[in-house]
Amino acid sequence: MEIDAGTSLLGVVGHPVGHSLSPAIQNAALQHDKRNAIYLAFDVVSENFEAFVEGMRAAGTRGLNVTLPHKRAAFDICGTVTEEAQWTEAVNTLTFEGDEIVGDNTDVEGVRASLVELGGVLDGSKALLIGAGGAGRAAARALLDSGGEVWIANRTPARAEKLRGAIGRSAQVIPWKDLAGAAKEADVIVHATSVGLDGSDSVLKASDLKGSPCRALLDLVYGPNETMLVHEARRAGVEAADGLNMLVLQGAGAYTTFWGSDAPLEVMRKAALAAVGRG
Repeated sequence: MEIDAGTSLLGVVGHPVGHSLSPAIQNAALQHDKRNAIYLAFDVVSENFEAFVEGMRAAGTRGLNVTLPHKRAAFDICGTVTEEAQWTEAVNTLTFEGDEIVGDNTDVEGVRASLVELGGVLDGSKALLIGAGGAGRAAARALLDSGGEVWIANRTPARAEKLRGAIGRSAQVIPWKDLAGAAKEADVIVHATSVGLDGSDSVLKASDLKGSPCRALLDLVYGPNETMLVHEARRAGVEAADGLNMLVLQGAGAYTTFWGSDAPLEVMRKAALAAVGRG
């Protein structure tokens, strides 16, 4: 693509951000759709975040994705936020409408769509959510409208209790020591901690899932290889996926927000797999 005065600028902002797959995924989509646009990664420390966003707005940038550690700060500077962003108190997608900054959280739809693709019927389900941090909160919002129960397990009980309070009556806290027992009864499982990030550990084993009613397990962790938790789930006959597909699906949501049209999803999936060496 030839960059000229008409080229639209987009990007992802975080610190650090060099590991982000978003440029590979989004640029593949832009090239496929023949858009005169480029998507870059911006490494910005916390104290400069607000000034950076304002500068990008003033420069006419179409939009930005936001990753750690800025998702809460992004929420705080928005004039308007979506329902998903309001509930999670975090923003991962910024668009600019004149002088106003609009925030969305496409992580929520990324989790929901990933579970649906796995065959997880969310309506009326018993969902086990492992982890109550930022990723866990986005997953909780995705599960909230299912009309079922949400069981929350977290190593720090106070954090789990806080998230239970946000969800309401349909939620209960599961002691960490009872995690395996809860897994044997859950219809859907979402893992939202950092366990398994190096590929060498798993919060659950195949024996914890064998014979369970679980229809779908989503591990929000991803890396060059599928995680140990995904491997264990498949050994038990459970449909499972790691966080790479969720990353693509939330990126597709951001693309639609930026451009007002459907994202080329399969192109983005292929780019993500190639970026981690699975393609």
